[in-house]
Amino acid sequence: MALSTRSGRFAPWAAFAGAILGEALHHQVLSDMLRFRCELGGPAAGVTGAAVAWALMGIGAWISWTSVRGNDNDPHRHTRLFIARVGWMMCALFSVAVLWQTLAMWVLPPCP
Repeated sequence: MALSTRSGRFAPWAAFAGAILGEALHHQVLSDMLRFRCELGGPAAGVTGAAVAWALMGIGAWISWTSVRGNDNDPHRHTRLFIARVGWMMCALFSVAVLWQTLAMWVLPPCP
């Protein structure tokens, strides 16, 4: 993708957006569910929420990856690759956070 297009400029940042959006939605939806209607917060809800969060992270990481592969003659390739790699690390880190929150929903009862 060329940097002159809007998608070319923002594509390396997709992993950042996917990681933040996936973790934020997972955390907020599950915490609201457990706070206001705790009977909804069982293991099935935890796994479903985790799957949605990981899908958002995966889509963002894939878009970032496709934006940096290929064109070796791009003068901004190293910058784009750095941004994408940091975004991939965020996806990996936030995936672990989603995993821990999902495991907590399996271990702890939904309603005290």
